[in-house]
Parts: sequence; C-alpha cells; structure tokens
Amino acid sequence: MLKEPALKLGELSERTSLDPDTCREATDLLREVGLLTDAGSGRLATVSTEKALARLALLAEESADMWLADTVRLRKSIRLLCTELADQYHDQRSLAPAELITGMDRISEVLEDSAEIAVNEVLSMQPGPVIESRTRDRIARNQRVIKRGVAMRTIHLASTSRIPHGLRYLRELQAIGAEIRLAPTIPFRLIVVDDVMAFTPAPGNADQAAALVTRGPLITHLLRRVFEHCWHSATPLDRVCPDTGREQTAPPLDTQQFTVLQMLNAGLKDEAIARELGVSIRTLRRITADLMDKLNATSRFQAGVRAHELGWLDHSAGTTANSPSAM
Repeated sequence: MLKEPALKLGELSERTSLDPDTCREATDLLREVGLLTDAGSGRLATVSTEKALARLALLAEESADMWLADTVRLRKSIRLLCTELADQYHDQRSLAPAELITGMDRISEVLEDSAEIAVNEVLSMQPGPVIESRTRDRIARNQRVIKRGVAMRTIHLASTSRIPHGLRYLRELQAIGAEIRLAPTIPFRLIVVDDVMAFTPAPGNADQAAALVTRGPLITHLLRRVFEHCWHSATPLDRVCPDTGREQTAPPLDTQQFTVLQMLNAGLKDEAIARELGVSIRTLRRITADLMDKLNATSRFQAGVRAHELGWLDHSAGTTANSPSAM
C-alpha cells in the first residue's frame, strides 16, 4: 500500500497473494495500531509511522491517566470504609467486644489486618526478646503504616539495646519514624490501634499461641492508660543509647544464645522456646549446653544466677510463648 496508494481493499488480496480472510485480518490489525485509516469508497490510506507511534503514545498516556484516577478513587473509598469501620468499633454495633484467637498464623493475619486499618496511632509494649529473623518483616510492615501518616510509639525492654541486633532493630524502627522508649520492666505485651482495638496475651496450651483481641472503647481506653503510665516512666532510646557511632558493649554470646538466655530467664519451657526460635528440641538443648558452658554453670538455675551476676540480663518481666508478635 505504501508503494501503490491507489489500491482498493478488494485488490489487496490479489496483489499480496493472500486469501481474503487473511488479508482482512491484516488490514484490521493495521487499522487498530493506527498505520491505516479509512479513505472512503472502499479505499484505505496509509499513515506515517511517526504519526501512528505518536497516537499509540497518546493512547498509553490516556490509559495511564485513567488508571491513576481509578487508583485515587479507590484509595478514597478505602479511607472512607476504614473510617466507617472505626466508627463501628467505637459504637460496638457490628463486632464482638472481645475475641480469642489461636495459632501464630491467625494471630499474624489479624495483626496485618489491624495494621492496614490503622488511621491515627499504634501503641505497643514488647516485653520479650527481639527475634532477629523476624525484624525485616516487622520493619517493612511498620514502615507501610507510618508512611500513611499513622503515629507509632513503642516500649521495649532496656536489655534489647544491649545486643547488637536488638539495637539495630530499635535504630531502624526509630529511623522510619517510630518513637522508642526503654524500660527495665514491662508488665505484659500490648498493642493498641486507634483506641478501637487492642491485643493482649491470652492463656494457651504448650503447642499453640493465643491472643485476646479487644474491640471498642471501654477496655481499650483502660489499656491505653496502662500504656501511657509505662510510657511516661520509660526512657527515650537516645538517652539510654546515645548515637555516638560506636558499638555498644554486649555479652559474649551470639544472637541465638542471648535469646535463649532471655527466654529461660522468663521461665519458658523448652517446647515453647524451640517453637519461638523455629528449631528442634535437640538443637535447643545443644544451644543451652553451650550457653551453660560459657556461664560455667552446672544447672539452669546456676546459669541464671551467673547471668545476673555478670549483668547480662535485666530483672525484667518475661514474655510468654503465647503472646502475639510485635506489630
């Protein structure tokens, strides 16, 4: 057609040696991408490649603009739904005031959902050790929440800042916008979302974690007052660990050994510790034996006494294996 612009549609089949159906499919495709246009009287006119490409670029831009507009509308709709859901929490019209959830998968799922609906503020108290393998996921989740403009305050045990990976985690959490304070003791694990939802530990069995989810203002306001009391008595991270660029002094233990020491000090059983670390009972007992060798102890009780004498542990309230993971 570029060589013979006067060709009519019916003549293209003969000149190209293509059957009429194939020829029609080809011209339809060329019209679709803008390289051919109808010229009337059964004729088609060619369009320059530059003009056709410019048209395709314009269509792509229009499509992108439509997609962006749809995204903005969707975000506004989600925001409105979250606000309405928060109102329902406050009024307790459609949700049970408390729910017992069991199993780490289910607890993690509910925590993820609560992080997504957070609008104003998330408060948390974390009495247990920081598990290094989980810090990446926690930082990523908290960063998504903070980027939406949600404030975050959290209290950790002072001992967390005394191990390298624990201090790194606190610094990273602080860097993304969270306020961090440290306390020598923390009464229990707690997460409060927008004064409409709270997570606290619940009694479970040795094989399954459990958490109590409380909804509505009656109990969550009380739990918030507990948090505020602990917050005002805690010390800001920068006051405890000034950022001097130097490594903090830490016990001569690796991350796994220090975590086991903290959990043993909290009174957890071997099965609960192994589940928390994701190791077998045999592996845990090997780690415990190495730990006792470093402490020059012949029993776990003696190991605990030696650890306190050496200043490797705070006399702090322990965590339980049945507590929800940190938000």
